[in-house]
Amino acid sequence: MSLDVYLKRFENYAASQRLKAEYERQMERTWEQMANRRNDEQISEHEEKIYWQQCQKIAHTIGLDSNGEDPLVQTIKLPSRKYPDHYFKIGYFYSSNNDSGINRVLSDSIGLDLHSIFNPLDEDYFQPDWNLARNICSKAIRDFTRHIKQNPYSVTPVKFDPDISPSQAEIGSKALALQKFAEVKEQTARETNSWASWDGDFFLKEPLEVVAFLPGTAEFMDEPDTPCLYVIFQHEHLDFYLQALEIVLETIEYVLGQPDVGKYYLDWSS
Repeated sequence: MSLDVYLKRFENYAASQRLKAEYERQMERTWEQMANRRNDEQISEHEEKIYWQQCQKIAHTIGLDSNGEDPLVQTIKLPSRKYPDHYFKIGYFYSSNNDSGINRVLSDSIGLDLHSIFNPLDEDYFQPDWNLARNICSKAIRDFTRHIKQNPYSVTPVKFDPDISPSQAEIGSKALALQKFAEVKEQTARETNSWASWDGDFFLKEPLEVVAFLPGTAEFMDEPDTPCLYVIFQHEHLDFYLQALEIVLETIEYVLGQPDVGKYYLDWSS
């Protein structure tokens, strides 16, 4: 699951949330009225278009923009002073929960991640303790810098399922394994760096420099204790995550440098 984090400035957070709640209430009532006229909830594409037009009218009536957003809310997204071309920005942290995301990499290596830094609440918007976040983020930078110097490796579990697929059951020798790999390599044109499928796990665009295979168990798709091989490999892009952490710290310091710190919230969107 991905996770995107946005920094937003509210002119009046409470008033903005009241407008949002009223907008959602009127949207729901409009939808129910349309469904009741049909005696069911099957709405045609034409009716759905009319519904969204009505929602835009509702939004404008109560002071929101066409997307139902408060126009007084600012989304902060600025280039980093240190790394202006980085995917992370001052005010934006992207795709943090997937296998190659910063949360997984940091938690596996130093036991800290964005959750540890900001301690998000259940609400979509929340205000962290910015000073505490700065201290924890600074510690994460120190710990991860040390980790990269001492242990520049990463790990990925490769599932071995006793209930293997038919394509895997056909592989009974080194020659057949090489033949299968060649078939997949020939047939597959992908832009992604790596992927997993019934045929196996593949790293064609950026091959792994593997240093160890460790048998064990892991959780796959909420199935614990699944047999696997842990593949330990030389990680070529750990600096990307260290730079991301430094941009997170830049974001925190940006907020702390504002005269109205209390108007800044994080949008923890997943």
